Amino acid sequence: MPEKVLVVDDMPVNVKLLADLLAVKGYAVVTAASGAEALEKVAKEEPGLVLLDVMMPGMSGYDVCRKLRENPATSMLPIIMVTALDPAQERVKGIEAGADDFLTKPINQPELLARVKSLLRIKLLHDELADWNRTLAQRVEQQLAQLDRLERPLPPLVVPRRHHLEGKAELLEDRPPLGRRRREHERRLHAALRATQISSAGQRRAHSTGAKS
Repeated sequence: MPEKVLVVDDMPVNVKLLADLLAVKGYAVVTAASGAEALEKVAKEEPGLVLLDVMMPGMSGYDVCRKLRENPATSMLPIIMVTALDPAQERVKGIEAGADDFLTKPINQPELLARVKSLLRIKLLHDELADWNRTLAQRVEQQLAQLDRLERPLPPLVVPRRHHLEGKAELLEDRPPLGRRRREHERRLHAALRATQISSAGQRRAHSTGAKS
């Protein structure tokens, strides 16, 4: 899908010139003739880059740039400001307003295309990084939720008691810790094994005595 560029200028000749240059290189171009229309087109069309004329009646290019930077959804949208005024003074104003780059009229075609391509590449990298950060944040939340589930206390164990003839059960709320229960289990196994060994040894001695007699 081709990258979309919004061209904003109150002069139709300038709009057509920029739109034709970009369209030849495969970009999808949308246009606006005023600052207010530019803000509407940004919200509706979601362009990847804005070519913004500085001097326009009503809302200037600087005002449009500030509005876009104030909006979290467009705070990172690449903006190239275009002017026929003194480039040194206008560049400072453009940077203060939040512009990413600056072009002076008459437009140098290779410079225009190079700057557009460069800023779109930077935006692509930024979008990929933002997607990765969102994915990483989701994974962290999932891991934290899993740890929270593992750390929750186990419910009380319900076991039947032999002396409850009617099949009732009671809660054993004071169960010994797992480590103590394990040691007790091992102790009983060793005792049973030892008893088995003693019994076997006694049987062997009895069998040996009977054979001798």
